[in-house]
Amino acid sequence: MRRAAAMIVAATGLTLVACAPMPPRADPPPTEEPTRGAIRMAAVGDSITDGDSRNLAGGVPGPLSWVSYAIGPEIEFVGGWAEWGATTERMASALQQPLEADVLVILAGTNDAGWVPHRQIGIQLRRIADAAAVEDVVLASVPPNDFAVGVTAELNAYLEGFASREGWTWVDAAAGLREGDRYAEGMSYDGVHPTEAGARVLGEAIGEAVVETARG
Repeated sequence: MRRAAAMIVAATGLTLVACAPMPPRADPPPTEEPTRGAIRMAAVGDSITDGDSRNLAGGVPGPLSWVSYAIGPEIEFVGGWAEWGATTERMASALQQPLEADVLVILAGTNDAGWVPHRQIGIQLRRIADAAAVEDVVLASVPPNDFAVGVTAELNAYLEGFASREGWTWVDAAAGLREGDRYAEGMSYDGVHPTEAGARVLGEAIGEAVVETARG
């Protein structure tokens, strides 16, 4: 059986923590239609991106997906790839053809944090971008993990530097979810995945970064 974020390795004692089960697939929330000339955005990620989407790859995100709150008049979502429990290696291996987009958003690493070396995560992120073949890339910070406090903070510090070295746009979209190294009240339903309110915080921040990147 699939489990949310698969099994996450905690920072101390390598304790495995099982997260909440995958929520039922939901219809997308109402959004404004993209205007002519809107930025085409694609996304690659794990359960944080997929949320409760019925068909994310087909361009239909659910209310628990940040994608629902990034799209609008200026941004058209053209699909991508996301899967519950996916590691960066899984994402890189799953992308088999280029994505027809102006901007690629990658939000990845939750399922790697604490047991995959940062350098290896960087290698897989580069593979993802190469496979997607999208010129402009936005790399978003991973949300907190209340079961492995501090691990995501260390990963995000690495990811910020990595984005700079790659010439990608870095956005600390998860900043609005955090209180210290943990989720702020109301931002997560299980300590790993955002609520709808949390997904909105992520999506709005990522959407702003996408527009800034594309309009430059």
